[in-house]
Amino acid sequence: MAKCLTLLLYIALVWCCFNNTPAYCLANETDRLALISFKGSIDQDSFGALNSWNDSLHYCDWEGIACSRRHRDRVTKLNLRSQGLVGSLSPHIGNLSFLRIIVLQNNSFHGPVPQEIGRLFHLQTLELRNNSFGCQIPKNLSSCSNLKILNLIDNNLTGNIPGELGSLAKLEALGLSKNNLSGTIPFSLTNLSSLSVVSLGECNLQGEIPEEINRLQALRLVYLFGNNLSGKIPSGLFNISTISYLDVGSNKLHGSISFDTGSSTFDLTNLQRIYLYHNQFTGMIPTSLSNATGLEGIDLSENSFTGPMPKDLGKISCLQYIVVGLNRLQDDFSFISSLTNCTSLKWIVVDGNLLGGSLPDSIANLSLDMSYLTLSDNQVQGSIPSGIGNLVNLTYLDMSSNQLSGPIPETIGKLHKWQGLYLGGNSLTAIFTW
Repeated sequence: MAKCLTLLLYIALVWCCFNNTPAYCLANETDRLALISFKGSIDQDSFGALNSWNDSLHYCDWEGIACSRRHRDRVTKLNLRSQGLVGSLSPHIGNLSFLRIIVLQNNSFHGPVPQEIGRLFHLQTLELRNNSFGCQIPKNLSSCSNLKILNLIDNNLTGNIPGELGSLAKLEALGLSKNNLSGTIPFSLTNLSSLSVVSLGECNLQGEIPEEINRLQALRLVYLFGNNLSGKIPSGLFNISTISYLDVGSNKLHGSISFDTGSSTFDLTNLQRIYLYHNQFTGMIPTSLSNATGLEGIDLSENSFTGPMPKDLGKISCLQYIVVGLNRLQDDFSFISSLTNCTSLKWIVVDGNLLGGSLPDSIANLSLDMSYLTLSDNQVQGSIPSGIGNLVNLTYLDMSSNQLSGPIPETIGKLHKWQGLYLGGNSLTAIFTW
């Protein structure tokens, strides 16, 4: 098929030359035939997205195609997002030399990402997310010197992350998550000073997070979850004041966490999500975490954190989720009094720790948005505060496997949105029917 299309292209160009056709005919035929080759590599067009790709319309009017206003008839954009296309991506796409945007996400393309894309020197966006592309990431994508967005998330790509990608000086977003990659995070990626989004989750990566990541002072979103990364989190990562979302969960990271240099505290004001779950972190949860006044979600579960819960988390008024279950936290539940200032709080998960003492009456003053409260497998004593019935939107309450005693408050019967209520493994009395 490829040889036939090449022959057609050659015949068309010769015809233009021998018939004194204007020079732009060459451009027309190059782009048109490249698009025909693209269509020829499609095995299934579920929604008829390519029905308009025929000689009744100029190819600049075909669905998903946009052409340049300045350079007549040169294709600058190919956008066929979510069209149910099944097939391979023709290497002739590399002939669309004015192409700036390729968006083919949410289809069923398979086979390799063509090496010929490396010839598209004007390319700014390559969006191939959620397909079935396989083989290795082409190293010569580094030749696309104007590339700003490279999104290959959720495919079947294999091999290492090419170190050559570190030469893409204009790259702002790198998405490689959910592939079958291997190896380490290339040191060269720390050269990408414009990088704002890095998504390398679930890629089977090993090794350590490069210490030099602190060079990337434009980082906002960092997704490194679900790998086999080891070592410590580089302290300089928290010195990047622009970071709003950090997810390094489900790795083999260890050591303690610090948000200060010893003489000053890092600027955490833009931090909105911090997910460190399922690692091997130790030490105390830093009290300076409360300086992240824009924080909405915390997940530090399944580690070996010790000591008390920070008492000043209530300073984070927009906090919605606190998940610190399955650690070795000690002390009592006095931190709950501070959390009454968090008016958007929905989840508190502190199960599987060593927290003791009685529950404060202030638990009744938690956010009315509270829907998920899990205190199980601790050392809670005393009775269940009757004010628990004030949490009218509570759908899940787990206080099982503690040392609670006394009657179950009748006020619990006022809560009508139950999906789960677990109080077993205590010494509660006066069970009644609501």
